Amino acid sequence: MMEKVLAPELLCIRQLFAADYLVPVYQRNYAWRAEQIEQLISDVHDAMRAQDDYFLGNLVVVQRAGSKLFEVIDGQQRLTTLYLLLTYLQDDGAEPGPSTAHRGHLQYESRARATEALRQLGQERAVAVRHVPGSDDADGGIYTAYGIIQQFFKQDRELSGKRAEFADFLRSRVTVVRAALPMNTDLNRYFEIMNTRGQQLKQVDIVKARLMSRLSDQQQRACFAWIWDACADMDTYVQMSLTRGDTGLRSQLFGADWSWLQASEFSALMQARAALRLPDTGQQASDGFLSIEQALVRYAVADGHSDIPDEGSERFRSTLDFPVFLLHVLKVLHGDAEEDEGALDDKRLIKVFDDAIKRAGAAAPDWVQQFAYTLLKCRNLFDAFIVKRQFTSTHEDDGDWSLQRLKKGGTEAKPSPSYMHVFTRTAVAQEEDGSADTHTRDVLLLQSMLRITYTSPRTMHWITLVLRWLQGQAPQAVSHVELADFLRRYARAKVRHSFPFDAVALPEGFAISRIVFTYLDFLLLNEAAKEDFKFQFRTSIEHFYPQHPDKDQSGEVLDKKYLHWLGNLALVSVSANSKFSNNLPRNKISWKQIVQQSAKLQLMAEMTATSGWGDVQVAAHHEQMLDLLRHDLGGS
Repeated sequence: MMEKVLAPELLCIRQLFAADYLVPVYQRNYAWRAEQIEQLISDVHDAMRAQDDYFLGNLVVVQRAGSKLFEVIDGQQRLTTLYLLLTYLQDDGAEPGPSTAHRGHLQYESRARATEALRQLGQERAVAVRHVPGSDDADGGIYTAYGIIQQFFKQDRELSGKRAEFADFLRSRVTVVRAALPMNTDLNRYFEIMNTRGQQLKQVDIVKARLMSRLSDQQQRACFAWIWDACADMDTYVQMSLTRGDTGLRSQLFGADWSWLQASEFSALMQARAALRLPDTGQQASDGFLSIEQALVRYAVADGHSDIPDEGSERFRSTLDFPVFLLHVLKVLHGDAEEDEGALDDKRLIKVFDDAIKRAGAAAPDWVQQFAYTLLKCRNLFDAFIVKRQFTSTHEDDGDWSLQRLKKGGTEAKPSPSYMHVFTRTAVAQEEDGSADTHTRDVLLLQSMLRITYTSPRTMHWITLVLRWLQGQAPQAVSHVELADFLRRYARAKVRHSFPFDAVALPEGFAISRIVFTYLDFLLLNEAAKEDFKFQFRTSIEHFYPQHPDKDQSGEVLDKKYLHWLGNLALVSVSANSKFSNNLPRNKISWKQIVQQSAKLQLMAEMTATSGWGDVQVAAHHEQMLDLLRHDLGGS
C-alpha cells in the first residue's frame, strides 16, 4: 500500500529548508496570487497572536537517486511562497543562526529564469519588484508574489511592527509534514491513485455528518443531504444543482420562471423531495440518532442525483468557497452583525458549528432543519444578487464581473436555463457578453469594488450583511437603488473608519487602507465611464512620483513632505507597480494600460500630461480628493 512506504517527517520551516528541493519540469509554473498569499500570511499571523503552533500541510517529495536533492511532487506553491517569505524576512528575527540559510535550497528544473528570480530576490530585495525585461510566466509569477508580500507587510501596521517576531515564529513554529516517496516510485501510478482515491475527509464533511446525526428521521436526513450537496456546488446556480435533469421539479421549487425559491420551510422541501422517489439512505439507528461514522457513510448516497451534466455549469465562478459560505449562512441565521474575522475563518468550521449545535440544545433537530432551509434560501439569493466571475467567449482567461439571475428560457417543449442581469427591466434575457443595464451597473460596480478591496474570505463581511438585508424582502421586488445605497453606506463607514477626517493627522503612504482608493475610483466615475470601467484586483500602493526616482531621467523634483500624501498615491496591480518601477511620472503615463488600473490614476496621468507632476499638482490633486470624500461622506 502506498501509505506504508511513505517516510513522513514533521519539520519546522527552518528545518525544512535545510534540504535542497527541485521543482521538476512537469510541474506548472508558480501561480499563487494575492488571495492565497495574503491568506497564508494572515493565518500564520493569527497563530502567532494566539501563540499556537501552525501546521501548514503536507509536502510530498521523492529523493533523486544518488543525490540529497528532493524532487517536489505536491506542494510547490506553498514551498515557493514560504521561500519568498523567508527571503523578505531574512534580515529580521532574533533567532540564532543565519537568516539566509534558506537561500539556494529551491531551484526549478529547466526554468533558469525562475531559479534566477529567486537568486536575485535574495540579493537585491529592495528593487525586486521592478519590471524585469524579458520576464515570462516562469519568473513573472515569482516577482509578482514577492511584490504582494512586500505590499501586505507595508499596509498592515500591526504586522510591520512585529516583523522580527513574525520571522522567528515562521521559522520555528510553523510546521510541514514532508512525506518522501521511495526512489523507485512510479509517479504516473502515484498521481493516478491520488486523483482517484486520494480525497481526504475535510472539515466540511465532518460538519455535514454531525448536523445530519441530529436528525432522527430518515427522510429528514435525506432531504438535508439533498440540499447540502446542491448548495456545495458553488459554481452552478442552485436551481440547476438541486433539480438536475428534472425541469418539472425546478418549476415546482423555483416558480414558473425558475428564478426564486417558493418553499417557505424545510417541511415543504421534504415533500418535494419525497416525490422524486430517490434511493433510501439505509435503516435508522436503533436509538433514533446516527453516529458520526454512520452519517459519514450514509450521506454519501443520500442525494441520489443523476449524472446529467448541469447546463452552463462551467460558465460562472463563485466569490466564495462552500465552507466560508456556510459561515455566512450561520451568521445570517443567528443575526450576528459583528465583523469578527474569526467568524468567517473556515479553519474553525467544526468548532463554530459544534458551538451552534450546543447552543441549540434539545431543539437541535429543529435548528438543523432551519439551517438547511436558510442555506438553500441564501444560496438562491447569493446566486442572483452577489457578484460572480463569468467566463465567456470574450472573457475566457480572467473572466468578467457578473450579476445575473437564472431565468427559464428555451421553449415549452424544451426549456433551458438562461441568464439575465438581475435588475434588468426588459423581458429579454441578456446572454453572454452583454454589458450590464443601467439598473444593475451601480450595484455591480460597488460589489466588484468591495470584492477587490477585501480579498480575504474572512474579511468579506459585506456579503453577510447583504444576504441578511435580502432575507426580509421578496427577491423579485428588491430595488437596485436601495441595494446600491446599502452598499455605499457600508463603503462610506469603512472609509470613515480608516481615513478619519477628525483625526490629528490623516493617514499617509501605506497606512492608507485600500477602501479609500477603491471608493475614490468609484466616486470619480461619471455615467459614461461606468459603462467601460471594470474594477481589477489591485493590491499595490503606487507612489506616482517614486520614492527612489531614476537619476537618469529628467523631470520635476517633489518635496519629500508630499511624497506619501494621498495626492501622490494610487492603487495598482503588482505587475503595474513593477512596470512603473522608479520611473518619473512623465515616463509612467506612456503606458497604455494606465487607464484600466484606476480612475484616480487616470486623472493623475491627465494632469501630468498637461502641466507636469510636482509639488503644485500633488497638493492640488490631494485637496481635490479630500473634497470629494468630504462631500460624499457628509451626505450619507
